[in-house]
Amino acid sequence: MLGLVAALCARGTPAVELDIPVFEGGYGLGFYQDTAREFEREQPGVRVHIYGSPRVQDQVRVRIIDGNPPDAASVPYILWTTLVKGGKMVDLRPALDGRNWEGDARWADTFNPGSLDSWRIEGGVYGLPMVYSCWSLFYNRGLFREHGWKEPRTWDEFFGLCARIRAAGLAPVSLPGTRWLYGDAFLRAAYHNLAGPEGWEAINTLTPEAWKDPRLVRAAAVLGRVTRDCVQPGWEGETAQGAELFFLQGRAAMTVSGSWFFSEMQGKIPSDFDVGTLNFPVFADGAADPTTIQGGSDCFFVFRTGNRAREKATVDFLRFMTSRSRAEAMVRMTDAPVAVRGVPRSAYSARMQDTADLIAGSRASFNMPQTMMLPPTIRQARVDDTRALMAGRLSPEAFARDLEAAAAEDRSRLAEPDRVSYRHPAAGTALILVVAGAAAWLAAGRLLARRKGPHPAPAEGFGPLRLPMAAGFVGPALALYGVFLVAPAVTAFLWAFSHWDGIGQRSWAGLTNFKSLLFDGDQMWTALGNNLFLMVVPALIVVPLALLFALLIHRGVWGASAFRMILLFPNLLGGIAATLIWLNAYQPHGGLVNAGLSGLGNALGSDWLRSFADYPWLSEEHLYAALIPIYIWMACGFNLILYLAAMEGIDPQLYEAAEIDGAPPWMQFLKITLPLIRGVVAISVVFLVIAGLNAFEMVWLLTSQDPSAKVSTLGTLLVTTMFKDFDIGRAAALAVILFSLVLLGSAAVLRVFREESVET
Repeated sequence: MLGLVAALCARGTPAVELDIPVFEGGYGLGFYQDTAREFEREQPGVRVHIYGSPRVQDQVRVRIIDGNPPDAASVPYILWTTLVKGGKMVDLRPALDGRNWEGDARWADTFNPGSLDSWRIEGGVYGLPMVYSCWSLFYNRGLFREHGWKEPRTWDEFFGLCARIRAAGLAPVSLPGTRWLYGDAFLRAAYHNLAGPEGWEAINTLTPEAWKDPRLVRAAAVLGRVTRDCVQPGWEGETAQGAELFFLQGRAAMTVSGSWFFSEMQGKIPSDFDVGTLNFPVFADGAADPTTIQGGSDCFFVFRTGNRAREKATVDFLRFMTSRSRAEAMVRMTDAPVAVRGVPRSAYSARMQDTADLIAGSRASFNMPQTMMLPPTIRQARVDDTRALMAGRLSPEAFARDLEAAAAEDRSRLAEPDRVSYRHPAAGTALILVVAGAAAWLAAGRLLARRKGPHPAPAEGFGPLRLPMAAGFVGPALALYGVFLVAPAVTAFLWAFSHWDGIGQRSWAGLTNFKSLLFDGDQMWTALGNNLFLMVVPALIVVPLALLFALLIHRGVWGASAFRMILLFPNLLGGIAATLIWLNAYQPHGGLVNAGLSGLGNALGSDWLRSFADYPWLSEEHLYAALIPIYIWMACGFNLILYLAAMEGIDPQLYEAAEIDGAPPWMQFLKITLPLIRGVVAISVVFLVIAGLNAFEMVWLLTSQDPSAKVSTLGTLLVTTMFKDFDIGRAAALAVILFSLVLLGSAAVLRVFREESVET
């Protein structure tokens, strides 16, 4: 064997080539690629291909489905538990019981306390931590020194401190409302401190009655009190970066974030801003060790490929990557904490010293991956109920009851996957009848059109193409269309009749997914209502407004060319870029919208306009009102160009004749312009209907990619169902319903406009 390795190396071909994709987040890929080159020098017979992207989890998921997984991966939010139970992951426990890379300690003992617990499944260890994210409170040391405030150790001290900070005219804590996980960090810390590791495991494994634990009610009361008494005005619509900037501007004494705070705010922290780091407070009667920290780690997972040499080489690479020298190298390159013990304090920057001390001084930790990997009902309930608790719409007791009910539903669904509770029989039946009726109406219209006889052939022309000639022209394009669009669509349609998580084996579900969506859950109906809002309300504003602008330009209003360019500009940006612009414009503090409205209020002396100084546009209550200006801004220009092109095709003699007859401009518009451009208006309405039903990126981005059920659309629900709940069959069924609604809605609009055009 050694001779074969030597021979291969001599010929320049590595004996083993490892394939390791990595999630490319805020820390980049530089460290991992440097580590790969160092390892190749240590092990000449091994080559490590390490690469990544922010969406690497989708790539890895496809490879798992194809049965061609990589050797290892650092990817969040994959159903690792399912893969473990399917025998597709390597248990790292035997290797961890062996020696570390330096050979001077047991490998498992070189990691921070509790950091290996994230992925302990059925007695094995399947995730190896590297980057270590520690949730904490960051505070303004300068303000604390100036006012003589002391760092709180207990929750009573914390709330007393918040009262003194507020009395000084400052916000105690800057908190983002669009990212529920930041506020939830208070609840997680409080509950783990009260219930300890056993209680934390109980809620994450859906142990019966665990979510009704009185200690969870106490922890929920802590979060409710924080958002009621301790946060900045307008926090409900604040983004994570907006909350951190609010803190760095000296307007809040503390903020909550993870150890990525300094990396995320690099270049935005004033040079004289002294930031300290605090662990979350504890209860006097807490069960957990008071030094416990709330962590999370980018873990590496090793796939079982059946090739022992590759698996061993992969584990050896991870052993090398987590050596003390490489861990120190990562800290120096990224200024990020690592899960490996023994990194010298001097490796961290001055700003990271507190975080390093917090991690080094902890005797235990708990991690939060399970929070994001819960079954679908309880996961969505965590999102929705946590937001409601933070906003004061839900009491701590109701919060606990709702989560226990959601956990019970998931336990029941896991036990009986085909069970359907008919909670919406009338609504589900009505939608089926509407879809069937629309299809029958459209089909009847086609039959009546055929009975009227074929359209007369044109007097001149080439005539119909013969089949061989038509196949030559259309065949290649049709083949590509069939392979890349029709075949995947048919496959997805078949998936709608199955139970499948995208990893394990598919099983036949019949109509269960459709019945569950239409008759059981509330989410689809809430999402459909939001889609109907986005179909109707923006269209009622966009179409008349675009017609008015087009008419003004067509009539030669002053500045028509500049006006046309300004209105068309948003269409050059694309939906994602435009949404990100509005995301910043809607910031409660410093955003263009609130600054403009409050500034106008100051100029006009209007208290109502001044009240928009910290208005939370991106909160759940105001999000859909905030979407209307975005739709108008993005859709008016496109529709204006459509209408203007149609208007310029109208014979000017018609207007001249109308003027001779004494018809005023408004009459000319109603009797000449509008009837002659009716077809173009129909097309624009179809586009708006499709956009309303397919609404996705605006809601997805403005809710930080984790919308609550209250603001979800069918598009965001589909993506959440597929990539967070990992329910491919249910997502495919939702896609079929969405496709049917788009197809029939578009066809119905065109049919109505066509019939009105004929009558006119």
